[in-house]
Amino acid sequence: MNRRTSLVLMFVGMSVLISGFYLAFFWMKLQKGYYDVEGGAVLQLSWYLEEGDRTEGGFTVSGGNEEVRFYIENPSGVIIYDAGIVKTRLSTGFTAGYSGIYSLYFENLEPLSDKVIHVRFRSPYEPRRFTPFEILGLPMMFGGTAILIYGVIGVVRALRGSKDLTESVQLIVLRRARL
Repeated sequence: MNRRTSLVLMFVGMSVLISGFYLAFFWMKLQKGYYDVEGGAVLQLSWYLEEGDRTEGGFTVSGGNEEVRFYIENPSGVIIYDAGIVKTRLSTGFTAGYSGIYSLYFENLEPLSDKVIHVRFRSPYEPRRFTPFEILGLPMMFGGTAILIYGVIGVVRALRGSKDLTESVQLIVLRRARL
């Protein structure tokens, strides 16, 4: 394999590797968990938790002044976490004090401005589902890595071969000079 072929393989391998990484980790994340909240409205997300269950996550806000009021209520309606007014993003988590339905509230305090909230909280009971993009992206990452390594090996062999060739040419030139 010559250097040009090896370099092309390295480029193709890197392209496949990056594409697989993008598909597996970013593609579906960009389209999941977005909620439109009209001016002055409240978004409520709820799920059931058993006592001692822990859930973690976060959210980002876009639109208007990029602020929302965020708080979490336990099954009795008591606010167990009040972040107040959150600008742009927040990451947090909580442990359920007892079993029941817990609610996350996102209040858009601007009456004339709509917001888009990207929520990434997970219930501990939510099954982990692999998307087609993750299923396709992971083999692409492995395949791209293999092609990249094969290309690097080809370049290294080509460079070693060119050293040997240079030494051979020098020996031939020296022999002819002696004659």
